[in-house]
Amino acid sequence: MESPSVPSQNTGTTGSMKNREDRIDMIMHKVKNIREVLENPYMPVVANQADVQLILLGLNSVEDRNFNAHELEAFNVLIIAGEDAPESTTRWVNLANSRIKELVTLYQHHLELENAIPPPSLYARHSIWVDWQKKEDAILCFRPSGKQGLPLCVLDDVFREFQHQATAPLPLTDDAAQAMSAAYNLCHAMPDHFAKENDRSKAFDKCLKPIFPLKSWHAQVPIDPETERHEAKVDRTYELDGMILIIREDKLESGTGYDVYMQIARDYQLFVKKTNEDDPARVKQGAPVFLLCLLGPMLLICGGFHDTESTIVEPLAEPCLLFDDLLHNRQEVLARQLFALKTAVNALGDQRHADKKNVHLAGVPRVYTTYITEDGVEQRMTVLRPLESSPPRSLLFVAAENSPDEKLVKLVRKYGAKVHRLLAKSQFAPVLYGHSSLQGAPTAYVMELLRSPTNGKPGWVTLWEFFRSKEPVTRYSKAIETTLGEILGLMERANMVHGDLRPNNIMLEVHRVHDSYIPICSGEKANLRVIDFDWAGESGSVRYPLQRNQEIAWPGGPGDSITSQHDRDLVKAWWHKQFSLEFQSSDSDMVE
Repeated sequence: MESPSVPSQNTGTTGSMKNREDRIDMIMHKVKNIREVLENPYMPVVANQADVQLILLGLNSVEDRNFNAHELEAFNVLIIAGEDAPESTTRWVNLANSRIKELVTLYQHHLELENAIPPPSLYARHSIWVDWQKKEDAILCFRPSGKQGLPLCVLDDVFREFQHQATAPLPLTDDAAQAMSAAYNLCHAMPDHFAKENDRSKAFDKCLKPIFPLKSWHAQVPIDPETERHEAKVDRTYELDGMILIIREDKLESGTGYDVYMQIARDYQLFVKKTNEDDPARVKQGAPVFLLCLLGPMLLICGGFHDTESTIVEPLAEPCLLFDDLLHNRQEVLARQLFALKTAVNALGDQRHADKKNVHLAGVPRVYTTYITEDGVEQRMTVLRPLESSPPRSLLFVAAENSPDEKLVKLVRKYGAKVHRLLAKSQFAPVLYGHSSLQGAPTAYVMELLRSPTNGKPGWVTLWEFFRSKEPVTRYSKAIETTLGEILGLMERANMVHGDLRPNNIMLEVHRVHDSYIPICSGEKANLRVIDFDWAGESGSVRYPLQRNQEIAWPGGPGDSITSQHDRDLVKAWWHKQFSLEFQSSDSDMVE
């Protein structure tokens, strides 16, 4: 009997197999084709008949959808006709081997896809993203808490301006009036029941018409790059001349078991990869995009930025409940965010014409290009790298100007610059060169960089580090105590406080000899520099923060005013703990 001809079957390619159910259908069809041969009554007995039985068992497992590498081993067997087998047997065997080979190809590709990073719709599941976010190349989106990058407000001006505008009063302009109209529409439409997710999406588009034209929204937009294993589409994109400025994911209601925030974070990761294929220059500039999460009647506005090596996603404002309250408070908050979004999107669109030749380093702020010196002169500045010796998650960086001397840049919302200047004038703090103050971003204070010691060159270490070195520190306690007394006296005479005068915030100039530090003294005084003036200010006017290290016996409670006596009491406490001695320096040691 003639052997059956091989059916015409397109097994698919990498590009056409991204849909999981389509892949499984193709595998099941191929299993059926193999059974048609192996279980055919005219299929002759072969030399390795036992292997045929193992293949049939493997087919049973595939039909039960048990897809794993172990099951694949059952098909890595070649059916053998035998040395003296007739031509008819050889044709049967060749047909079976051919179909098994096709199944193995499909199966292997399916396993690769199953083990690849999931598409956004699956990444939204808690059971899925929790494992992928443990990896080194995780999305920096605050989930889990350690996975975060630099604040977006220091990476691109559009996010900085958005965050400033979103909390500022609405101006009396036509654009602000249109934002208020869109907010009114959303607060009246979004609380309603919608039968389908797409119905809510269309209603949302229509509500935003006063600020974002309907024609600029695009539905179900593919964002998967050629290298991606899975298909990926986003619910909406807002585009200007083909440039995506907003990516949006919509959910009908909360409680669906899918995290829309994690889904849009994965969307943005794919968007960056696809953009890198089409417009690599844009990715080098960070590929900033606004990300909107619509979860029933709640809106969360986020931003996405590619920081050279890391994908960063961050909520840019508090979530808005799209409810119409009688006082219109929610509507006004929403209107401010929508006005800020419209303004920022316009600015983002203008970036199409910006110079894309600038080279940016990973992990450093990009919005600070100049600073104002203490003399009021604007000076150019380039942030080079994070400070290597800085604690984790601190905003300390090394920068340079036209001169070869590198400087330290500290980003902070609140800073006691007046106290810093006071101590720096007497060489008890690093030189303060100036600052850069930008709306919507922390202030960048530019100061002297105290370098670590190297073999042969002196440098600076914290007292905390010095106390833990192999050098007997007690022999230098008097020199350190004398300088500390002068520092405390100087601040007390000026009615100023530091607030956190612990060993980790006091630098000591030393020589490094092997594993020991030898302090450099001026006469009988150690060379000390106080750092970190975040809590500093006028005595009795500044207050302790509500959140601080609970293991420290602070002189005052959370939110209490900080006084000069508090600085002295704190020094006395750690001094006694370190040396088992009373701190002797008093007001009599003050410098004039």
